[in-house]
Formats: sequence, C-alpha cells, structure tokens
Amino acid sequence: MNIDRRKRPRRRFTLDLAAGRDGLPRLWGHQGFWQIRLRWAVAPLMIVAVAAGRALGFEFQVVPILIIALASPAYNALFAWVYSRHRNRIEADPRLNRIFTTTGVFVDYAAMFLLIYYTGGVSSPLSVFLIFHVIIAAIQFPTGTAYALAGVAAGGLWIFLIGQIGGWLQCHHVAYRAAPLHYLDQPPYAIVVLSAFTATLFFTAGIVGRLADRLRARVGDLADATSSVARANVRLRSLYRMLSAIGAERRMQPLLETVTEELSKVTKVQAVAVKLLSEDGKELRYVAAHGLPASVTADKVVYVDQSPINQRVVEEKILLESRLESGDQMQLQEELRELGIRSAVLAPLKVEDRVIGTLGFYDRSCDRFSARDHDFLQLAAELVAIAIDHARAYEAIETLMRERTEFMLEVAHNLRAPLAAGLSIIDLLTEGYLGELAEPQRDHLDRLESRLRALNQTIGELLAIARTRDRSREIEDVVVDLGALARYTEQTFKNEAAAQAPAFRVPADADLPPIASGLGLLESLMDNLVSNAIKYTPEGGRVEVRFEHPDTASVRIEVEDTGIGIPSDEKGKLFREFFRASNARRTTALGTGLGLVLVKQTVERHAGELDLSSEEGQGTKVTITLPLDREAALNARPERTPS
Repeated sequence: MNIDRRKRPRRRFTLDLAAGRDGLPRLWGHQGFWQIRLRWAVAPLMIVAVAAGRALGFEFQVVPILIIALASPAYNALFAWVYSRHRNRIEADPRLNRIFTTTGVFVDYAAMFLLIYYTGGVSSPLSVFLIFHVIIAAIQFPTGTAYALAGVAAGGLWIFLIGQIGGWLQCHHVAYRAAPLHYLDQPPYAIVVLSAFTATLFFTAGIVGRLADRLRARVGDLADATSSVARANVRLRSLYRMLSAIGAERRMQPLLETVTEELSKVTKVQAVAVKLLSEDGKELRYVAAHGLPASVTADKVVYVDQSPINQRVVEEKILLESRLESGDQMQLQEELRELGIRSAVLAPLKVEDRVIGTLGFYDRSCDRFSARDHDFLQLAAELVAIAIDHARAYEAIETLMRERTEFMLEVAHNLRAPLAAGLSIIDLLTEGYLGELAEPQRDHLDRLESRLRALNQTIGELLAIARTRDRSREIEDVVVDLGALARYTEQTFKNEAAAQAPAFRVPADADLPPIASGLGLLESLMDNLVSNAIKYTPEGGRVEVRFEHPDTASVRIEVEDTGIGIPSDEKGKLFREFFRASNARRTTALGTGLGLVLVKQTVERHAGELDLSSEEGQGTKVTITLPLDREAALNARPERTPS
C-alpha cells in the first residue's frame, strides 16, 4: 500500500505533463488548494508563539493576536468549502482560478498587516514574514504579479511608518520587561531600515520570480517532450495494430478497411481513404474509405490529369497537403467541402519506387498537420503499400491455385471416363464373354489391367487432393462415428494383413466421441495410412491402429508399424506430390506418391495436427490429432498461404 501511495503523485505529475503546455495551468493552478493546506498550520503556530513570547517576558496585545489566530482557520474553512464545491470549475477556468487564489492572497495580507499593527507597526518583528509571502507569490504568479504584491507589502509598511511618525496611527508596540522595542525615536534610521527591507522584498520577488519562470519554462519543455512521447507511443501502437492486421488478414478489402479505420482513429481526422492507380496510370479509384459516405467514393473515378494534387503525388512521389478553398486542386472538391472537409493530405503508395495509388487524410480544419505528422503519414503510406502488394500477391496465388485445382478436376474427370470404359472392356475379355483367351493374351491383359487400375487409383487420389485443396468447398456437415470408423478399418484390412502376414490390431477407446468431417474424408485417410503400413511391413512384423480420446477437446489416431521405415535424408520430401521413398520403390513398383499428400491436406481441412516419426528399418509411426470443434480451431489458427 505504501508503494501505491508513493507512486500516485508521480503518476499524477506525469499525467499533468502529458497534457502539454495547455496542461500547465492545471499543474500550476492548485495554488488555492495548497494555500488552504498551509493556513491550517497558522493558528497553532501563532498560539504557540504567543505562549512562548509571554513565557520569555515579552509584552504585547494577546487578545487581538489570538482573535486573528482563531480567525485564520475560520476564513480558511470558507475557502476550503468553496474550493471543494467548485473545484472542477476553478481548475478548468484560469480566470476563476486566478480570482480565487488572489482573493486568498489579499486576505492573508490583511491578516498579516493586522498582526503587524498589534505588534508594533513598522517596528514589528513579524514584518520579516512578509518576505515569505512575497516568495510564495513569486512561485505562484508571474514575475510582474510578484512585484506588485511585493509593492503591496512594502507600501503597507511605509504607511505604517508615515502614520506612526505623523502621529495619526497609534500601533501597539511590543515590550520586553516593560522596555518598548521600536526605533521610531530615530526616524532617519527607521527610513533606512525600511528602505533596505523594501529593496529586499523586491529583490526576493525578482530572484524567485525568475527562478519560477525558468522552472515553468523547463516544465513546459518537459511537458512538450512528454506529450510528443505520448503521441509517438499512440502512433506506435497504431502501427503495431496495422502490422498485426497485415499479418492476420491477407485479402485486400478487409485489410484496407481495418487500416483506414485505424489510421482515422490515431490521426483524429474526419476521413481516410485509399485510391489505387489503373494499369495505364490515368485513373484513380477508391478501394477503401473510412469516414466518407458511399455517395462520394462508390464508382467514382479520379482522372489524374484533371486533379493537380493527385497528379503531383503520382508523378513526383511526394506527400502533399492542400486546402480545399485554394482553387481547383481536387476533382471531387465540392463533394468533400459539402462534408465540411477543408484540407487534405495525400501520400503516395509506393512499391519499389513505383506509385500504385494514394493514401488520403481529410480533415475539417486547415493546417492540421505538422512536419512530424507528415513523417508518420509517409511511413503509414509505405506500410499500406506493402500490405496492398502483399494482398495482391496472395490473391494472385489464390487465383492460380484455384485455376490449378479446377484444371486437375477437369483433367481427372476427363481421364476417368475412358479409363473406366477400358477397364470394363478388359473385364469382358478376361471373363471370356468375347471368347476364350490364350495364356499369353491373358497374361498381357492382366498386366494391362494392373497398370490401368494403378492409373485409376492415381486419378482418384488427384481428385481427392483437388477437393480437399479447394478452400471454397466447405467440408460437408457429416458426423462420423469414430468407433464405426475403427471397425471399418479393421474389417477392410484384416484380409490384406493376413495375406501380407504382419500382426494387425485396431484397439479403440470405448468413449470415442463423434466428429464432424467430410463425407468419406476420414475413410480415405485411413485407407492411405493403413494400406501403406501393411504394404511396407514384412512378414512377422506388426501394424497397430489406435483410436484414442486423450482429452475433452480432441481425438487421436495413431498408425504404427515395424516396416521398412523412411531414410533420414528423405523425410523432408515425404509430403511432396508423387514422391516415394527409395526403399519403398525397391519394395514395390506400385504406388502413386500421393497418399501422404492427401493425408496431410485432410488433416489441415480438419484443423488438426500431423506428426510422423520414422527410422529406416525400424518402422513408422503417424499420429493425427483432430479437434472436436473444427470451426473454433480454424478461427484460432492463422490463415495459411496457399501452397
């Protein structure tokens, strides 16, 4: 708790400084408050001084002094009540603050002169305390005001001197053991002493006032610096959010909408807009705008040769600021002026020294931006240009991948029909429907059928890969029973495993939950993994497929074998299309090299994780973890660049 109390004043001081020079009256405007705090100590000190003076043998007017001492907390309570009731108004209005503080100063002076009157007038030992009043005034007010208050203090003492010498002002002197303490019996000496004291008052006011002025100036500079740091911090946070948006969102339209909104907030302008240049460099079109109505930006074309400011920005690649009142600088000037916009700043969007458009900032006031603002706007434009170039490249890759997928689908479909017809004809021949075949003919047809079926498998896997790669096709809302999938896997491959001779087991947890999946996707995944495991595990080996429910958020499928494994230098190529490991090619010529690619893409479509560990000659273990809530997992995962 003590640490918090120590930190709070420093934090308040920092907040006051962060307000800039406009915040200085607030920082230096609590004079009335700490005057109130000081006055509470006056009455106790005066009572103690009276008691001590009487005990030491001094003689003076006790009752009037005690009345003044008691009056001090009374009028101070009034000031405290006014301040507490109207504190916000007093602190917000410099004029009220000055009136409140000045009133308190003059009331204090009045009380001080009464004390001087009852303690000997110009000979009063309390006159020296006027120096403290002048010091406080010099700290609180400008130097001129401090001189004026020093003049009030000195003027009061000179009135006492003249009045006492002239006999028309009878002050109550202080005596010590019946001997009066005064020097009025020697007027020249009194004048010299008072002149020296007057000079001391003005000298004190000047010195302290100048020190206070320098302190205020230093505080002002510190306030400006702190304010600049605060603004820079806000802008850095804005740039960070922009960079985060650029990294998280790769499509141009939502990216630009986020960027323009963020820039409008941080620069506190009415509107921010992005215009992109046409291929021929003659037209600019709005692609995103925050703060501008659609009636101004929708389907509007800015012709570069008809807009001088846009033309200069595009041709000279420089940032320019323009007032909309100063001639025909912008093509849509009238529409913008109707919205209350009076000035605009345009920054070029440059990619490798090539301008691709402009970033515009529009505001209701003229001369809104400083040179430092221009630096920030230029940096923002560079980031926006990078984001646009990045988004264009991403969308181009997406288009290319979509065209590639469509091509694969079309080619695969076109190949599958004649291939199916060819396999049907071979079946007719081998079954003898068209007559008996000689042994050499049957042998050649068997080899031809084997090749065509391998080709058919390749086409089928290409179709599956194309479908899983096509992100525009959502996974169908089908619920898959993992227990049934485990039974399907066991029934499908037990005969193949028995023929190949490895031990084959499919253990499954009893509490397996259902999972949302595409129709046939998980069956195809298991077909690829288990057929590979059995195919490459020799007699006497082991293949085990485990279905597990490790936690409430996911399920796990493991396919482990003791087969030929994968050479260590080839593991990085496993998920390339048509790649087969060298030892797999030596084992069998059949295989497409597409199975693991299909498995990987299927896992990605389910927002799952795939882990493969293998050692040559010791077997392979594939672990697949699938989330039960696929949509939540997809939303939490950063978007992948098309591959």
